[in-house]
Amino acid sequence: MYKLLLTWRYLLTRYIALICVISVTLGVATMIVVNAVMLGFSREMENRMHGALSDVTISAWSSLRGIEDADARIQDVWRAAGDMVEAVTPTVSTQALLNYEIAPGEVINKPVELIGIDPETQEKVTALAEYLQHPENRAHTSFTLKEEGYDIQNHMAGDRGVLRPILGEAGWKHRRKDAEYEKYRQEEKERQKEVARHLPPPQSDFDPLVADAPPLAEQQRATPAAMMQPGTMNPYAAALAGLAAAPKYDEISDLTPEPAPEPATEPRSAGTSPLDEYDEFTPHFDKAAQQDTGVIIGIGVVSGNRYKVPDPVTNKTRYCEPLFVVPGDDVTISCLALGSDRTMPSIVTDRFTVTDLYESRMVLYDQSFVFVPIDKLQEMRNMIAPDGKRMATNILIKAKPGVDINQLRDRLQSSPLFPSHLFMIRTWRDSQANMLEAVSIELGVLNVLLFLIVAVAGFGILAIFFMMVVEKTRDIGILKSLGVSGFGVMQIFLYYGLALGLLGSGLGLILGMVFVRHINTLASWLSQVMGHDVFNPEVYNFYEVPAIIEPWTVVWIVVGSVLIAVVSGVIPALRAARLRPVDALRV
Repeated sequence: MYKLLLTWRYLLTRYIALICVISVTLGVATMIVVNAVMLGFSREMENRMHGALSDVTISAWSSLRGIEDADARIQDVWRAAGDMVEAVTPTVSTQALLNYEIAPGEVINKPVELIGIDPETQEKVTALAEYLQHPENRAHTSFTLKEEGYDIQNHMAGDRGVLRPILGEAGWKHRRKDAEYEKYRQEEKERQKEVARHLPPPQSDFDPLVADAPPLAEQQRATPAAMMQPGTMNPYAAALAGLAAAPKYDEISDLTPEPAPEPATEPRSAGTSPLDEYDEFTPHFDKAAQQDTGVIIGIGVVSGNRYKVPDPVTNKTRYCEPLFVVPGDDVTISCLALGSDRTMPSIVTDRFTVTDLYESRMVLYDQSFVFVPIDKLQEMRNMIAPDGKRMATNILIKAKPGVDINQLRDRLQSSPLFPSHLFMIRTWRDSQANMLEAVSIELGVLNVLLFLIVAVAGFGILAIFFMMVVEKTRDIGILKSLGVSGFGVMQIFLYYGLALGLLGSGLGLILGMVFVRHINTLASWLSQVMGHDVFNPEVYNFYEVPAIIEPWTVVWIVVGSVLIAVVSGVIPALRAARLRPVDALRV
């Protein structure tokens, strides 16, 4: 009992020990906060990866030909591991070049990952629908253009999302406006051609529109006043006057235009060249009432640099993001297709209508993924055999809840239906192993470095204990002369180290938990004080600091800190235990 009383007395009277307590507290709190934030980042990144990828993917080694008879391979999946599989869908994936126009004559080319999907089954395997900008498409993925209603900010970000005001008019509303503008451009182009047709050919030495005009050399030497003498006329004005006096179309039989054909009810056929001008008139296609095959584009493919704007409601600045292409616009896509002999590739091109934008907030995916209907892409790439069998490059599999995806992968790999020389079978973690391993190594190294903060506190405890042994040498001698054993003296110092560790770890645990709980509020406050964003969503692509507290991580941080405090007192305790009473009383 006397050991605990002495420990409590030392704890209350030795204020120098508070330095060690504060060191342990800060070390424990820092480790809890850093681990929570790093774990939050890691889990958020994994969720986004997993949402874009399937649990297990079966791929063909040949990326051009892909998997022969994808429907038969899907049936093989159900035969080999039907009790572990919840849903299966085929996809066609290939590198492609996407083109869109940002201004008349200004075309941007972007290399993309073109993915053909089946909307009915894709949403059962991946989280594609969650990352779309229209609520109806999030409920059920579709390649049909909507009238309006696209989100002007990411629905998962709340009020902290990046603003995209242009999406407020996206859809058929935007497409009809664009069709009217193209019609005006075409009419203006035809009018200019008609004006140019009535202009006389340029002459080298005289202007036929000017009566009694002097030679060209004399005109160049004439003063402006001389050029404005009666008898001169502006050539463009003369052309307009001649155009007004010219006979109408109905007075000239050979210029009477034929009646325009009725607009077609089917979209344009495949094969539109990307070199075709956007304002070229296509009478068989009514852009204001029809759409081409739908396409869903990653938002990073068509977005510009973000900029800040003031928010009149909150008096804060928010980020805005310009978009060069919105739902309702048309783009062209070029990719490789199988040749007639199904070996030598050829380049094919088609035009698509943007029906939605994809934002997973993973830059790697948002800047490359482009989704189109799988049957359209199979048709473009000549992946439909004469007997009707369809090819695919990947078969995506979703495991049933509770199933270990590694076991599902191993069963498919061991099945004779999927020989290893023809198929590659991987989980989503296997395909992203390098990135996940890098994050894990980074977290481990960071924990080692942060644990040195607690180790510094341990050296402080060691130094303080040596001072106490020297200072309390006479007291130790008195205790031993009263019959206290060396082990009992040693226990006093060990209990004191344990008390310091428990107190510091407990305060650090409370401080760390409170900090993690209010980390976004603190980040906002620090941003206001410092005048810039401490956590910039433009850089990290997160709208708030993700923080997840894992109980086992907190346990080993607290236990490790307490052990360091106890171990730091072992050497001074041994020295105190070895003191002889006679020598101690002589000091």
